[in-house]
Amino acid sequence: MPKYGRGLNREVVGAMNRGVIREPFGIADVRSFASSNGWDIPDSYVNTTLANAASSGHSHTYKKYFVRTIEGKYKIREEFRGERWT
Repeated sequence: MPKYGRGLNREVVGAMNRGVIREPFGIADVRSFASSNGWDIPDSYVNTTLANAASSGHSHTYKKYFVRTIEGKYKIREEFRGERWT
């Protein structure tokens, strides 16, 4: 059971597809989005979940929603764009 909505990474994907978060996004953007939803999320959790969702070397069962762009910034992978993912 996810702690934050449908799961923090999935919620970030939906927010990006709705235009709530703009790319490239970072920890501050996710923290602001989380606060607007009333979620008090530790920075370490945000750092870890974004990094894991962008790392091809992390667990094969962990969905890879993001691509790392520049240091500390991410974009949504093409396959997670569009109405289906809002």
